[in-house]
Amino acid sequence: MSLSKKNTAWGIRILISFLFLLSAVAKLYPSPYFAISTFEVKQLYPMGFSEGFAPYFSRILIGIEFALGLLILQKNFLRSIVIPGTILLLAVFTTHLTIVTIQDGGNSGNCGCFGSLLPMTPVQAIAKNVVAMILLVWLFIIMPKTNERKDNFWVLTSVTFAMILMLFMLAPIQPPASNFTVSAPEETS
Repeated sequence: MSLSKKNTAWGIRILISFLFLLSAVAKLYPSPYFAISTFEVKQLYPMGFSEGFAPYFSRILIGIEFALGLLILQKNFLRSIVIPGTILLLAVFTTHLTIVTIQDGGNSGNCGCFGSLLPMTPVQAIAKNVVAMILLVWLFIIMPKTNERKDNFWVLTSVTFAMILMLFMLAPIQPPASNFTVSAPEETS
């Protein structure tokens, strides 16, 4: 790989890493539990996620964003798993945003890509995702094809599980508030 291709590849990797890490951190602003709860109510519930499943999905999704932000900077399975997985996640987000934009008939509201830290309309988020996907395809093309059988798969799984676990520790799932009534004590004779 020539020096210019190597510099270009590292530039793209750093930019994509920054976008994913910023997106994950922004979804924890101003406080992890409050921000994730807001993300669930504003983004996941309208999509049809149940109140029981949304807390798990949100933490896993943000954990995966953290993991991809870190994994794009390492060499293990970069070309075979990390880059395609990142493109796939961006494609899913873009498809969702496109459907939301068409259904709502416009470009209003915050898509939630960067939480409440950096409000972004769905159309802006679609443009950001398309540019990121183009950069990732370019990165895939210029990355050398290496024999990845010698790479360490445990790096991918360890980083991913650690980031997901971190989210569950930063914002533990709270049990639902129990509705109970207080009755007057019974009179005894």
